[in-house]
Amino acid sequence: MERRGSGFKTILDVYEAQERYKEELKPVFYTDGYNFFLTLWNLNYEYNKAQNKAQNKAQNKAQNNQITNREHILLLLKENPSLTQVEISEMMNKSRRAIQMWMKELIAEGVIERIGSKKMGSWIVK
Repeated sequence: MERRGSGFKTILDVYEAQERYKEELKPVFYTDGYNFFLTLWNLNYEYNKAQNKAQNKAQNKAQNNQITNREHILLLLKENPSLTQVEISEMMNKSRRAIQMWMKELIAEGVIERIGSKKMGSWIVK
């Protein structure tokens, strides 16, 4: 061991650099004299909750109204604009290729638009 505690700064820096980091989710360090505890809060908790809400809402509408796959995609994107095609395909139980084709049509028609990068961007439903 080169220096005692040298990894704590690295842990804090990496954790704070995450996209969903908030000050109230700052890691908590605690020691009782014999043991050392580090609490890292789940930064994806609210994100996963929002994603599940969007999925449930869209699925209920799909079951009740028999909406088209394109409309289902639009409902999901309205609820959570940061969804990826892989996530949408998992939510709809469709292949990623099918989702790509429908989204390509929606983009060509000007119904949706991608803002930002592939990794960190989001969708705008017009």
